[in-house]
Amino acid sequence: MQPLTDLSPGRTSIVSELRFGNADVLRVMEMGFIPGASVACQRRVPLGDLAVYQVDGVQVALRRETASRILVQPASDRGGP
Repeated sequence: MQPLTDLSPGRTSIVSELRFGNADVLRVMEMGFIPGASVACQRRVPLGDLAVYQVDGVQVALRRETASRILVQPASDRGGP
């Protein structure tokens, strides 16, 4: 697993774990960041603190601090049938 901040633009991963307190975890889950969801990095703001991710068909901009608390794994490591 790696933090979402490590996902390169154009790459897709699977949300594995959310490391937030109760109120914050509900907020990011409402945005679509649910364990098992596919997430792609669309672009990063040059010299900035934001990146745009696509999750559940919606583009969401997250600050680095928030994205670092969302752990992902490569889609090919998902396992199962």
